[in-house]
Amino acid sequence: MKAKLESAVSIAVVMPVAIGDTLLLMVLVNNLIRNGYRPTVFSWVVKDLSDWFPGVDVRDEHEESGPFDLVIQLRATTAGVSRAVEGEVCELVSFEAFQGGRHMIDKVAAVAHEVFGLADVTRHNGITVPHWIRFRANERRVAIHPTGSHIEKMWPRKKFVALVRKLVQRDFQPTLLVAPCERQAWAMGQDEEQWLRSFGRLAEVAAWIAESGWFIGNDSGLGHLASALGVPTVSLFMRRGLAHTWRPNWGRGEIVLPYNLFVIGALKERFWKLALTGSRVLRSFDRLRLEEQPRWR
Repeated sequence: MKAKLESAVSIAVVMPVAIGDTLLLMVLVNNLIRNGYRPTVFSWVVKDLSDWFPGVDVRDEHEESGPFDLVIQLRATTAGVSRAVEGEVCELVSFEAFQGGRHMIDKVAAVAHEVFGLADVTRHNGITVPHWIRFRANERRVAIHPTGSHIEKMWPRKKFVALVRKLVQRDFQPTLLVAPCERQAWAMGQDEEQWLRSFGRLAEVAAWIAESGWFIGNDSGLGHLASALGVPTVSLFMRRGLAHTWRPNWGRGEIVLPYNLFVIGALKERFWKLALTGSRVLRSFDRLRLEEQPRWR
């Protein structure tokens, strides 16, 4: 694959739809750029965050462009195949370097070094906080993402609401980040309404998270976004194995797992929401905060 990369006049990276997968695959894009290549990225996520990824040639995912000598994807799709000169896609998940129990960031970095032969490799995905953003200026504000793309990974609504009330009692300013289409389902009362924040663009969500002091959320793309931006994160996971591979892992963070009440994996996944308590989330949040406090010698 190194020879194909070196001989390619044009390179395209066609991103997945998911926010988290895109941010992870941007590790490869960043490493290609660091090593002198100029890939064209097709992604709604990166397009919306174009000010946050300076120097990246990004196009709308539906833009007709190409064909390209080399097309790279996490998993091959018809959209990727249609942009390739030879109708073949370089699929990251097919490489041996991508296998094993490493974190996803390290898998992508391994592909960059071992498969594409890049010499100067980093784990960073190249995201940069724009100069007009006041990074973590609202130190008592906690951005909370209570939803996600997979319902089985979502902690219950009533537990998030109880967590918000506990944070208010501690003089924090929690905000529940929900998509505009999710807002009606969450605006069940006056309290919930005042905590809700919805934005039309991902760049606005990124700005809100970047200017918050902390982030708490389900296993979802916004946790990866917060971590990449450097905002300390608390992430809720149903299983340790998932957390090992998929946890937000750029900045400081804590993982919250359910009490280990079940031996059988299927039971763990079925009852994890019951076994993961609000007190465990708060303890993890407290540990994260203590890491930032000055320690007297």
